[in-house]
Amino acid sequence: MFEVSENTEPATESSEPIQRFGFITVVDVPELGFAGGMLVVSPRGRPIEFHCTPPVAENRTQKILYGQTYHDFLFCDQIASSIFEKSKARPQLLVTDRCELLALDQIAHTPVVMLCAPDQTENRIAGFDVGGEQVISQIDDAQLLSSVKLACREFSKSLPLVEPFERIRLAIEEAQAVA
Repeated sequence: MFEVSENTEPATESSEPIQRFGFITVVDVPELGFAGGMLVVSPRGRPIEFHCTPPVAENRTQKILYGQTYHDFLFCDQIASSIFEKSKARPQLLVTDRCELLALDQIAHTPVVMLCAPDQTENRIAGFDVGGEQVISQIDDAQLLSSVKLACREFSKSLPLVEPFERIRLAIEEAQAVA
């Protein structure tokens, strides 16, 4: 794990503005497997903490046993949950670009939204637009969803929601080059 950290205050109440956004993804590392990364940032997009995993090779036996749910298991239960558990600056909102990571809300007990293409919006409870980006979630609490929408829109005044994912990908590449 690689870490960049600065002092942060405890989590705020849900009615207070979100102070820590977590951007989390899993990337394919050719010939090595999948690596995950999470960048926790301030509302202005400044880094608070970063973690990434070494590549996790696919396990053929698990792939057979998990069937169609294998990538959900690998990405969410193994890679992303281990990253989230190591975080000291727990994000108050997780943003992902992988549909397999939407279930992370059950593990992290933190709202999760996903940036997606318009054709990925089926079978989701809520969808909204932020700065030209389509955001979907499975949040069924109207008050929480309203807070999440507001937080995403406020964040996008500083940076597009998609921008931190490029930083994560580049940091994972750099970590692999160093290793």
